[in-house]
Amino acid sequence: MARTSRWLIFAPVAILALFAPSANAEPIAGLNTTYYTIDSVPPSRSDNIYTECGSEVENNINRSYNGEPFEDCTVDLFMVHMTGFIEIPVHDTIEFWLASDDGGMIDIDGNEWGNWGDQHCWWMESGEIDISAGSQPLDLWMYEHGGSTCIMLAWNIDNAGFVIVPDSAFTTTASPTTTTVSPTTTIQETTTTWTTTTSSTTTTTSTTTTAPSTTVPVTTAPTTSTPQTTSIPQPEPTMPEPPATVPPPQTTEPTTPETMPPPPEIETNPPETLNLPPEIVDTMPPLVVTYPTVPDTMPLPPDTLPDAPETLDTLPPAIIAELPPELAEALLDAGDTNIPLTEEQFDTVVDTIEDLAPEEAVALITQILATAVTPDQAEALATNPDVLAVITEEQATEIFETIDVTELDNTQIAELTAAIQDAPLAVQEVFEQTIDIFGGFDDYVPTGSNVPVGERRTLIAIAAGTTLTAAGSKIRRK
Repeated sequence: MARTSRWLIFAPVAILALFAPSANAEPIAGLNTTYYTIDSVPPSRSDNIYTECGSEVENNINRSYNGEPFEDCTVDLFMVHMTGFIEIPVHDTIEFWLASDDGGMIDIDGNEWGNWGDQHCWWMESGEIDISAGSQPLDLWMYEHGGSTCIMLAWNIDNAGFVIVPDSAFTTTASPTTTTVSPTTTIQETTTTWTTTTSSTTTTTSTTTTAPSTTVPVTTAPTTSTPQTTSIPQPEPTMPEPPATVPPPQTTEPTTPETMPPPPEIETNPPETLNLPPEIVDTMPPLVVTYPTVPDTMPLPPDTLPDAPETLDTLPPAIIAELPPELAEALLDAGDTNIPLTEEQFDTVVDTIEDLAPEEAVALITQILATAVTPDQAEALATNPDVLAVITEEQATEIFETIDVTELDNTQIAELTAAIQDAPLAVQEVFEQTIDIFGGFDDYVPTGSNVPVGERRTLIAIAAGTTLTAAGSKIRRK
């Protein structure tokens, strides 16, 4: 009789499978940051030129250094260099905004943008960029010349709206990609058979038992792949040279003398005081009187303008001739007594500007500004395209400082916004430095941007709220 049974024998790898290893080295959160003192503006973006004044791992790109110098750095004239990696989420579209005061440049996986020149805390757009999800290299430079400071980075993923990039996205090293191969476990089914043989004789009975033979197959040991981490070298940043803005030369016409000294008087008669005796007079030869000849080439005196005041010497004579005599007189009186022109006088003289050459228009605007210009007159000058096309930066500053923005209604703000938006770049920059554009000019688009002030103010408010409420974030770490 044969008896058969089945045994399940587990290979040792079955136990090992419960403890499969996983290689996943955690990267360090934050960005490696070095601070330098600088002695030129804009500075060279280099780690080998300037004196290092501090370094640490910063937890985000959302900070300000206003009045709080870092370690041994100064309040102004310093440069910041941040390097590391940013974790890009899975996305269909992505774009970034970088805000800096003063200059700021950033490079994310070869996509570089920014402005390496003095500016206010403006947002600079990257536009939609083509970048893969995952840990990507980041290189950022920022410098502070003077005044306020800021450095912030925001992203817009799949058009969900711009938000400040969270702390969790930044690491000093690239996040490793881990591949784990699960071990293979083989369960071998073994069949054991017992065979019993019985022999019988008259006198003896013997029983022979054959022990079962068990064969355990050899199972291959599990294999675990260890992840390989490859560091991508940072690209060496290059510094673009900012374009130089050269103001147009100002031409001053030479002063023409307004009066000529009269020619010397010529005596036409011999003196009558010669009382000589008759005997001497009779012997004298006849008196011959010779008169000097006036040369034909003697220049004639210039024509004078009897109706125009002679003291308006800042204006070319041609402009004075175009002005009504009473208006020229009013310009003189207003400049001497610091009184404003009447509304009619002001309109008349401003209407003259469109027919003048640029240097003549500048001279006439100078004469207007010598009077006591009212806020309404300043607003009229600031919305006049003929005036904005020729004024100097000094004249623009004086005009904008005279405007009382708090007294402007929505219509006037809209007119002023439209006029400045079409003005030369130098006038726009003076406007932004003189007028608080965040005080109601929501439709104005600052220089170097294509986003109106209203949208910028909203984003900055969101960024400020995020900074105050985010756990572990900070404005500046000491």
